Parts: sequence; structure tokens; C-alpha cells
Amino acid sequence: MEQYLNTAYDVTNGLFGPESGIPWWAWMAVVGAMFWKVAVKEPKTATDRDNEMLGEMFGDGKKKK
Repeated sequence: MEQYLNTAYDVTNGLFGPESGIPWWAWMAVVGAMFWKVAVKEPKTATDRDNEMLGEMFGDGKKKK
């Protein structure tokens, strides 16, 4: 069990430690890419924009607050 922990520690230290071959900003890019979908809204499609415009023009009863 101790050998597994030492191996895991060595791997983690090799990836994230001060002597890592991968710089800190590269890891931040990976984390940013993973959460990009959560942080950024999807753009509206043309159909969504058209439906919203028609709803505002003809007063479908949905009002934004």
C-alpha cells in the first residue's frame, strides 16, 4: 500500500510540482477548457431570435421582468 501511495505522490508531483515539464498556465488552460461550457452561454439560434422577435411584436403574453 505504501508503494502505491509513493508512486501516486511521485506522479502527482511530476505533473504539478515545481519541476514539472508542464507550466502552470497550461494547467489553467485545461481547467478553463473543461469549464468553458458552464461559464459561457450558448449563442441563440436564428430560430430562437425569430421566435423572440415575433413574440414581442404580437404580444404573446410573455413579458420579461
